Amino acid sequence: MLSKPAVSIGAKPRRQRFADDRIFFLVSFAPTMVVTATIIFLPMVFILYLSLFNRNLLAGAPVFIGLNNYWDALHDPVFWLAFQNGMIYSFGSTLLSVVAGLLAALILNEEFKGRGFLRSAVVFPYVVPTIVVVLLWKFMFNSRGVINQVLFEMGIVKQYTSWLGDQRFSMITVILISTWTWFPFAAINLLAGLQGIPIIYYEAAALDGAGPIQRFFSLTLPLLAPILIVVILLRSIWAFRNFDMIFLLTRGGPLTSTYILPILIYDETFGKFRLGYGSAVATLLILFLSLSTFVYFAAYSATKKIAYD
Repeated sequence: MLSKPAVSIGAKPRRQRFADDRIFFLVSFAPTMVVTATIIFLPMVFILYLSLFNRNLLAGAPVFIGLNNYWDALHDPVFWLAFQNGMIYSFGSTLLSVVAGLLAALILNEEFKGRGFLRSAVVFPYVVPTIVVVLLWKFMFNSRGVINQVLFEMGIVKQYTSWLGDQRFSMITVILISTWTWFPFAAINLLAGLQGIPIIYYEAAALDGAGPIQRFFSLTLPLLAPILIVVILLRSIWAFRNFDMIFLLTRGGPLTSTYILPILIYDETFGKFRLGYGSAVATLLILFLSLSTFVYFAAYSATKKIAYD
């Protein structure tokens, strides 16, 4: 005679345990979801709401105007100038940061004396507060600063130049400062990716006669592609919405040579008190960054599939 399976006293059915786990999960993450909704989603909804009104703190009660603020922004030459400058700044700083970070990661991945110290030191620019970075580089790029003195002594320039005060050089100067600040972020992530590549791959490629350059382009770069996509995504988004560094360095000048969308939003909202128009520009900025994120993640999925197939 077959005996019935033993059932432990007090054991709950699987469906009830699953329900308890869901309740525990919701209770545990409820504070996080509330805080996220409070500091992220509610302000976004409020900005979207403000963008539908002609809201000026100096002009009385707000007036509902629908999408007129968006129409005005998209037909404003200053908006497109700021958008173009933001694209130039984002592309330039992202490109140089990733290239410099990749070179640093390749060097730090090799065996040499003092590697541990350099791995720690490379993080320094990334952890320095923005205001310290700004004061340091404004002093160095001053017309009588060390950069001008070195270039003048080397014969590269014939006269001292105010690099941040000349509209011909202000954008490239800001990009270089941003590159110095952010290349450690790329270096750390790419170094982690390099250390995750099995050494046996390089040994097999060397046995097949592949040289260092060939191994880099046919092995290292494809395997790093998913990490590169993520680094480029994050860095480009952070650069395009960057406000503090450019504002403190040039305030968008000289003239409009470094004028970008976040500074336009600041000027319209807190300078001219046009809350409706400033909110519309901020909403357009959020929409553009969201669209860029979707495109990047699509590229990331495709690249990851190719790299690991």
